[in-house]
Amino acid sequence: MKRRGYTRVSLAIALAAAAGLGYIAYLQYQLAEVDSIIAKTVVGAHNAAKTAAKQQADGNGSVEFTKNDELEKKGWKLSADKQSYELAKDGKVHAAMVLDHKTGKVMYKIDCGSFQDEKAQQECSDVLDGTGKNYVNTDEVPW
Repeated sequence: MKRRGYTRVSLAIALAAAAGLGYIAYLQYQLAEVDSIIAKTVVGAHNAAKTAAKQQADGNGSVEFTKNDELEKKGWKLSADKQSYELAKDGKVHAAMVLDHKTGKVMYKIDCGSFQDEKAQQECSDVLDGTGKNYVNTDEVPW
């Protein structure tokens, strides 16, 4: 007696389990990316503030971001006028740092709505104590 029905059911269960595990892995990747971008932005803003403070202490009068190989390896791009750094992916800016000469601070912004996955948007907002998936966090670091 052959048991054809059991093989098909077993195959269907195995495929459903594989799809479920794949989706869970994708969500974990998205959440890790959110945490990574938030950490890169905050650390980047503090490093930029230290660099700007050193430049100001040198007495050259102008404050600008200097090229930072470590930030650029992580995906940050320095603007041509050296007044901002942006972290973009797929044409969307996830985070940015800008020198604010009026206040003497490095402003940084994290846009939770720029993530494609809604769970990643919500996680980003939750990590930053935000109000929802379209939350934009801005903060500042004095130089």
